[in-house]
Amino acid sequence: MLRAICPEAGEQHGDPILALRSRIGHRRRVGDSAINGKTWNEAEQDMVVGDYLVMLDKVMTGRAYDPANHQRALRFVTNRSGGAITFLQGEISAVLTLIGLPILKDHPPRWDFGDGLVDSVDRCLTAKPAALKDLAQPPALLGRSVAPTLAEGAPSRAHHAPPSERTERLVAKFDPAARDLEARMLARIGVAAAPVYEQRRLEERGRADLAEQVRLIQPTDPEGCDLVSFSRTGAPRLIAVKTTTGGPATPFRLTPAEDALREAQPGAFIVYRLYDVAREARVFRVRGQPQVSQDQASQDQASMSQPSAILPE
Repeated sequence: MLRAICPEAGEQHGDPILALRSRIGHRRRVGDSAINGKTWNEAEQDMVVGDYLVMLDKVMTGRAYDPANHQRALRFVTNRSGGAITFLQGEISAVLTLIGLPILKDHPPRWDFGDGLVDSVDRCLTAKPAALKDLAQPPALLGRSVAPTLAEGAPSRAHHAPPSERTERLVAKFDPAARDLEARMLARIGVAAAPVYEQRRLEERGRADLAEQVRLIQPTDPEGCDLVSFSRTGAPRLIAVKTTTGGPATPFRLTPAEDALREAQPGAFIVYRLYDVAREARVFRVRGQPQVSQDQASQDQASMSQPSAILPE
């Protein structure tokens, strides 16, 4: 059975939706209203979502665009204020974050969206499956001759009320954990970038001797990892690389082999979570040692505690 991992909250067995419960949610009444208190109707939301996806596509393909022109056009066709449109665009960013897609950096997620907006995002992405694929795996990644240089990142620290049932259905429909797990292109990029990052990390900490020993797995290594490395003290690290074009909050899954290795060698097993690889390409580390509370144990749900999500060097 595959396990879905929430980078911020930890691990939930077999269900990427459960991995979102402790950190993502919304308040429907505020989210479906603009700043001026007027409720967005279906057609207006569809226009703003469609325009957002057009701008995002231009960003991901390296084409120039003028946000001010898009803003003016939306103000004209919706008869809404610029502030109301910007507010809604932030909510769109939140919904896209939940399904593991890139977002416009100028519109950070606002988590008080409503189910009406979830419906709109669902309609727009369902109507354009090619656009969904290009956002999840941008064609520009195929043309790269070298792996991206990874920078230090961090898991999402946001905490919100549980998502609505409608939001959970949307995440289940587009299932970012399964999508990224099946994306061979993303896997190749991640496995190519991680060794370079590891070697640089060890060299910067005065362990050039260990950096020379960092390598990809061999047939004699345990199944369930992609990379063999070391801590600064020389302790072995068995690294599973998980890669996404989405943000740090995008859930991921362990394969059965990875899960077995995590159980067998929890002190050595580590997940390297690579995110936003089509743009900034960042990474954070997640420990392999689960900590289970009594309530979670009764539900057979293991979780990783937040303080141990980032490894000390």
